[in-house]
Amino acid sequence: MRSGAPAAVAELAGLVAHAVRTPRVTGEGVVWELNAPESDRLAVESVLAWSAVNARFPGRLRACANDECDLFLLDRSRPGTAKWCSMATCGNRMKARAHASRSRE
Repeated sequence: MRSGAPAAVAELAGLVAHAVRTPRVTGEGVVWELNAPESDRLAVESVLAWSAVNARFPGRLRACANDECDLFLLDRSRPGTAKWCSMATCGNRMKARAHASRSRE
């Protein structure tokens, strides 16, 4: 979701509103079970995973800066300034476009 698209946010909020995670203690430790409709399960698990990563690495999980890319990145750089999902693909394309644009001016 780029820029918190309101329709997508509302749809995801509706999906997770009825999902419940409950702990179950086993001999091997605590297992969290997700109770959600089967048709919504993948979306709910994705939202929960996103939330867990975002909580552990605040501000480091974001969309690739290439507007044509649908991927996300987890910024592990020290200054937290990574822009692209991959320097080899999106980073190279965006830098090549910027260079071509500067050359035309």
